[in-house]
Amino acid sequence: MNRVRWLNAQWPSSMRTIGHKLKALPFSEDSMDGFAIERVRDDFIEGRYIEKYIYQEVNSDPFGKEEVIERTGYRSTDFTLFAQFPYVELRNGQRSIKEFVNKLLQACNFTLVVSPITVSLLDWVASFQKITGQKIVVDSLQVSGVALGEGITGKILLKGDRDVREAIDNIVGGKKYTLEKVQVKMTSGGKSLSVHLANNGTAKIPPDHISDLLPVLRQSFPKGRP
Repeated sequence: MNRVRWLNAQWPSSMRTIGHKLKALPFSEDSMDGFAIERVRDDFIEGRYIEKYIYQEVNSDPFGKEEVIERTGYRSTDFTLFAQFPYVELRNGQRSIKEFVNKLLQACNFTLVVSPITVSLLDWVASFQKITGQKIVVDSLQVSGVALGEGITGKILLKGDRDVREAIDNIVGGKKYTLEKVQVKMTSGGKSLSVHLANNGTAKIPPDHISDLLPVLRQSFPKGRP
């Protein structure tokens, strides 16, 4: 599954200006991190954020002698910055976005504001279904923060061979809860596939369907709260 995450941003200047600033912080042989910018347009910037890291590998021979070898590794995150919502799209990156955000702030002289998004998953699914024109089945969902008693909250995972959305209220009995994750099932090219969505603005998409599903998920992405 390919992981995509969206973030909120308040751009301090135009995409062209920000693109030039990112190009001024390129990844090179001598740097530990930096950007590789591929395209800069009036309404978006496309590129990669690359990190270099050093780690040690210990090898032991049959006689117990150890040899420490220093190796170099690289991590890369594909991204698109949009002038309009959704502002930041990260693809196949690390779970921690701290280093990417810090480098982005540095490029913008720390006048940029980037923040996570909390979205309504039911709104996202409904919009996604409307745009695709297909029947979408939510066959798995996870809720948390369900009040089970004084000072006691629970997390519930629902799974089914049919849509489980209607079962939420029956199970939680009108109590407050947070819908954290859903798995939606749909048909594409005559084959069944699943897409995972999370309320932090994250989607996991089958690799073979990135090109057709990513634009639709982006278009259907609800404006969440920062």
